[in-house]
Amino acid sequence: MKTKKTLSNFFKNCSNPELFKKVWKQGNVPFEQVKKYPNDYYAANTGAVLGMIYYADTCKFAKKNVWLILEQLSEYEAEIGESLKKPSDVEHFQNWLSWFAWENMMYELINYLEK
Repeated sequence: MKTKKTLSNFFKNCSNPELFKKVWKQGNVPFEQVKKYPNDYYAANTGAVLGMIYYADTCKFAKKNVWLILEQLSEYEAEIGESLKKPSDVEHFQNWLSWFAWENMMYELINYLEK
């Protein structure tokens, strides 16, 4: 399967294509690398995900996509049956939302790639 087609097919079959396309673009990582070493890119806080390193980037992304992220978060919390602990500081919360969105997308992408 071609790399571009694999990513395209993922977006067609994922739980939230609108959000995940935006999250992917924000991450700014080459799909070839993610496909080869997916677990290296799972956690947004490692520095491997270029678009998720600086608060200036993550906070801007969260502000712009807050409703899409909150909807995904709500669905995730309903699925696991509990609320996640969230930071109380606004800037930390916005960063946390961006990281949640990235890791939620990566969880689905890794599962998709393993099939």
